[in-house]
Amino acid sequence: MTQHNDDIPTAQWDQPTAPDGPPESKKGWSRRRKIVVGGVAAFVIVGGIGAAAGGGSDTETADVNASPTSVSAPTPVEQAVADTAVPEAPATATQVADTTTKQAPAPVTEQAPATPSLTSSQRNAVRAGETYLDMMGMSKQGLIGQLSSDAGDGFSVEDATVAVNHIEQQGDVDWNAEAVEAGQAYLDMMGMSRSGLIQQLTSDAGDQFTVEQATYAADQLGV
Repeated sequence: MTQHNDDIPTAQWDQPTAPDGPPESKKGWSRRRKIVVGGVAAFVIVGGIGAAAGGGSDTETADVNASPTSVSAPTPVEQAVADTAVPEAPATATQVADTTTKQAPAPVTEQAPATPSLTSSQRNAVRAGETYLDMMGMSKQGLIGQLSSDAGDGFSVEDATVAVNHIEQQGDVDWNAEAVEAGQAYLDMMGMSRSGLIQQLTSDAGDQFTVEQATYAADQLGV
């Protein structure tokens, strides 16, 4: 015969009665939500602290970069202006000094001696001397002697000398050409040797040319 256990006393346990499934699930989700929310809040707090710390570091870096000791590169416009800068011209005083030192001294022009004014007698002696030179070949001393001779024109030796010098200074006479003309006149009248012609042209009693002038005439006449 089977005995029923209804008569056996059962022990009483203080175990809580498990709630239904859905309520237990809600309680577990609420706990997980608190954990997630708490973790997010902690992350936000930690991130804020890190941002604050990082912000200070960035500020210090910006302060270092803005330090007056740092040298920034020139902009393209500044570099172009520096490249196209016009060099300064040298001082005007230096240029004037260099110019004055390089200038050559001005050439000194020699002035011809002033022609002395002639007296009336001297002007007449000039006219007489030019007439003799047009007619025949005469030396300087021979012309002075002709103008100052008592048998000639009778001018004073001083006036005759001034007149002949005046003719010479004016360039109206070539004494070498006069010697050739006088030598040709002698050769036209008579035959003469070279030495004889030179002696006649240089003689005090003759034409009174210089030896150089008489030799030039003999060379030109071929004797």
